[in-house]
Amino acid sequence: MKLKKIIPILYLFIQTLALPQSFLAEEKIEVIPLIQSSKGLSGKNFNYLDGKPELRLLKVKIPVGLKTPIHTHPSPMLIYVTRGKLKHVRGEEINFFKAGDTFVESNNGGAHYMKNIGKKPAILHVGVVSVVGIPTTINK
Repeated sequence: MKLKKIIPILYLFIQTLALPQSFLAEEKIEVIPLIQSSKGLSGKNFNYLDGKPELRLLKVKIPVGLKTPIHTHPSPMLIYVTRGKLKHVRGEEINFFKAGDTFVESNNGGAHYMKNIGKKPAILHVGVVSVVGIPTTINK
């Protein structure tokens, strides 16, 4: 191909690089609320702790068939299940969660455990509203 034919093509390509990003972007930022609550899964209100505030974001992987120890959470948390199937047991109360589900765990919710009942490792993203020095989980 001759240079005279390539130059106009290169010129058009370079012009598209100079276009404002908003011109090129057809999609818009979208905010989709996943959950909003003042109560945890147990139906009990949560409360914030006194002390130096600390936010935590955790990625939790639970292997297939694994059951967590019975535990409590001293701080309220938001949980988003990104993969897997889970069984959440608190006494006689049983809940099931799958990828895309969200729930709130109250720091007043009581002891519980989770079991991965799916065919692949479960992944949860957990946001914790806590204070410095307080553990995320307390095993019973």
